[in-house]
Amino acid sequence: MLHSIVELTRFLAKSQDLRDALHAVVSCVTESFGAADCMVILAHPGEAAAHLAAASAVASRDGPSLNLNIDLNAHPDLRGVLGSGQTVVIENVDARGLVRAQLLGLRSPGTPGPHTLVLVPLIHDGGQQGVLYTHFTAGRTPDAASRELLELIASTTAMALRNAQMNESLLYEKKQITEQRARVEHRMRFFQRYADFFESAADGMIVVDHAGRILFSNPRASEITGYSRSELTNASVLGFLSRKEIRRTAHLVRGFRKGIYPRGIDVRFTPKGGGPERKGKADPRAVKDLTLNVTFSPVLRAERAVLFTFRDVTLERATEVELRRTTEFLERVIDSSVDAIVSSDMSGRVLLFNRAAARIFGYEPRDVIGKLNVERLYPAGVAREVMRKIRSADHGGPRRLEDYRVDMMSSRGETIPVNISAALIMDNDKPIGSVGVFTDVRDKIRMESRLQLAQEELREREKSLALAELAGTTAHELNQPLTGVIGYAEILMKQISADSPFAPALEVILSESQRMAGIVKKIGKITRYETRNYLGDTNILDLDKAAPESGGSAE
Repeated sequence: MLHSIVELTRFLAKSQDLRDALHAVVSCVTESFGAADCMVILAHPGEAAAHLAAASAVASRDGPSLNLNIDLNAHPDLRGVLGSGQTVVIENVDARGLVRAQLLGLRSPGTPGPHTLVLVPLIHDGGQQGVLYTHFTAGRTPDAASRELLELIASTTAMALRNAQMNESLLYEKKQITEQRARVEHRMRFFQRYADFFESAADGMIVVDHAGRILFSNPRASEITGYSRSELTNASVLGFLSRKEIRRTAHLVRGFRKGIYPRGIDVRFTPKGGGPERKGKADPRAVKDLTLNVTFSPVLRAERAVLFTFRDVTLERATEVELRRTTEFLERVIDSSVDAIVSSDMSGRVLLFNRAAARIFGYEPRDVIGKLNVERLYPAGVAREVMRKIRSADHGGPRRLEDYRVDMMSSRGETIPVNISAALIMDNDKPIGSVGVFTDVRDKIRMESRLQLAQEELREREKSLALAELAGTTAHELNQPLTGVIGYAEILMKQISADSPFAPALEVILSESQRMAGIVKKIGKITRYETRNYLGDTNILDLDKAAPESGGSAE
């Protein structure tokens, strides 16, 4: 027996395969101690399940395979050994209480007679790794010496388990190191393929470590900054930045530590010589600092390096400032116009709506721009008619419409007469939108109406004045001869007798002359031009209305 245990110890010391080692343990126990069954059950204190790692030939022949899980709640004896760390001998065990019975699902006692279980903890350096489960049939209960030998075998097995675990850990670490080395070599080969790309890139590129030292720069970086590659290498990137950027750069560095890498931000950089050189000519817009548009990205994470990809946008930013100022000026001019200015794209969506348009049409610009279709500003169908006239050559030329009178609609549905001048907005002979300038002519129409009324009143007044002057002249010129006729008629009436045959004719002359004198008197009092119908479509002056204060009849 001792010889078998010594051989087992030697085998466990040199074995590299854990399965073979555990199989040797269970074989030695069954053969040397005459055990009916032996299993190595791996578990740790406090766990709810154990793992069957090895079983004797008897157990294997009866059916249970390795890598089975054992419910420790169904076997409190195993859980007790794991908790106490002491060897436990259980006698008179029914076959149904055996672990093998549970694994096989036995319903009958199997081998007759009482059974004895010896449960030895697998302990090495105070760490419990499982239980050496040994099953003896009736009459083969081990004595104290045999139990000590079983404990020795269990201790040796635990040591072999620990060595195997350490060996597996070392193999795993070796595998990890090998895989990591392979990944690094793969990355080196990968980056080597892109070395030419970095050298020929149109953007400047520098790599900075966590301390701000420049590790790498490409030729384009030297061209933009004016510094050679040797001047940039190992220099602090902070030394090249504008003083105004120091605080902002510190904020960016803190962001790098949190994994925040901004993209497309402008940074002011002090070039060599204090300013950019543009092919030997002084640039009137040249400034002391360059404006670089920079994108940050992490590289070489182990070294916490950051890649700066940048391009010189100094002139572009100066141009943008000028364009922005020009745009703002034009916006103020458009917004200050007394005429409504409305622009839209070719689909009719309003893009520009100044304050005068808001005043005329009654819409707020925020409710119109990008939301309202320009057709809503016209009565139904008028917008398309206006666009047709813009495209025709009949109203100012093709693509233009000049001083065209049209009715439009306010937000309240009111008709607004306007004069419109409009044109298509072209981009390489392709229309991309339209713009219209609308002049509200409501005040002009009201003024024209009042002016026309005043002119008509003036014409009537001039006509009445001319008529009164004519009537006065006529009355004055007719009054003299009528006075003579009436005077001589009265003299003749006194000279002839009443029975004279000329007396009736003379009376007619006198009465008609007096009647004419009354008419002349009315004509002299005419103050306005009034007519009445006379013989069909002919109108004559109505003396009674033209001279209402006159007496007598005009008949």
